Amino acid sequence: NKQSEQQQKKSRPYLLHITIMATASSTNDMILSQKASPNGQQINAICLGSGRFLRSVLVPFLSSHSNPAVFQTRGRSFLDSFRGENASSNKDGNVVASLEYPVDTIEFNGSTTTTNIEIYAAGTLGTSSGKSQLMDTLLSQMKSIEVIGVGVTEAGLQNASNQSMIDLTSLLFGIFQRMNESENKLQCCNPNGRVCIVNTDNVPNNGFVICQHVMQNAQELYSSGERPINGLSFVDFLKNKVAFLNTMVDRITSSRKDSNGLVPLCEPLPKKALVICDEGRD
Repeated sequence: NKQSEQQQKKSRPYLLHITIMATASSTNDMILSQKASPNGQQINAICLGSGRFLRSVLVPFLSSHSNPAVFQTRGRSFLDSFRGENASSNKDGNVVASLEYPVDTIEFNGSTTTTNIEIYAAGTLGTSSGKSQLMDTLLSQMKSIEVIGVGVTEAGLQNASNQSMIDLTSLLFGIFQRMNESENKLQCCNPNGRVCIVNTDNVPNNGFVICQHVMQNAQELYSSGERPINGLSFVDFLKNKVAFLNTMVDRITSSRKDSNGLVPLCEPLPKKALVICDEGRD
C-alpha cells in the first residue's frame, strides 16, 4: 500500500548511509608508524583512550621511554587526524612515515609553545574491525608489553560491564594467551615481569577499582570452560602478572581553539603531574 511504500522510501537513504560508512571504516581502523614496523613489533605500550589528560601527561612520558600506541575508545577523530594529505603511506593507507600529535602549553610569560608527541600507532575501539586490529593483528605481532594506559573518564570506571572495562579485560586475556605461547612468547621487561596498568582518571583508588572490574569480568566472561595454560588460569595471571597501580593526575588542560578538542592546551607541566603508587616497584 501507499503508506508502506512511503515508509520504505524514507528508510532506504538511512540504510544506504550506514552500509557505506561500515565499508569505508572496515579496513582503516588502525594506522602504524614506519618505526613500529614490521607490523607493529616495536610497540611495547598501549593506551586505551585518547582524552586530553592521557595525551598531555601519560603519553608524553611513555613516548620518551617506550613506543606507545593510542586507541580511541569511541569514535575515530583522533585516528583520522593523522590521515593528512601530506602523509606518505602504503597502498592501503595504514602505514605512515611518522605519527605525531601537538600539545600546546601556555607558558608563565603568556606565550604558547607547541610540542609534538610521537606515537607508534593510532586506532579506534569504536568498531569491531578496530578491536580486531588491536586484539588480533597488533597484539599477535608485538614482542613485549610494559604499560597499558587507561583514560576512559569517571563514567568508564563506574562498573565492570562498561565497554571500556570489557575491552581492557579482553586485551589482558590476549596478553595472557600470548605470554603462554609455546614459541615467540610476548615478554614483559618490567623489573618484576608485571604489566602495569596506569590510569589518568582522577578517581580515588583507581587502580583498585579497575582491578575489581577486571577480576569480575575475568570470572564472569572467561572462567567458564577455560583451561589453565601451563597451570596458570587467567585470574591467576591477573593476580600475579598484572599491577593495577593507583594514580593521580594534575595538569590544567583544555583544548586549542577551533581544534575540535584534538589539540590539548595546558598549563606548564607541574613537577607532580602524575603520581603513581608503585609499592611493588613494578
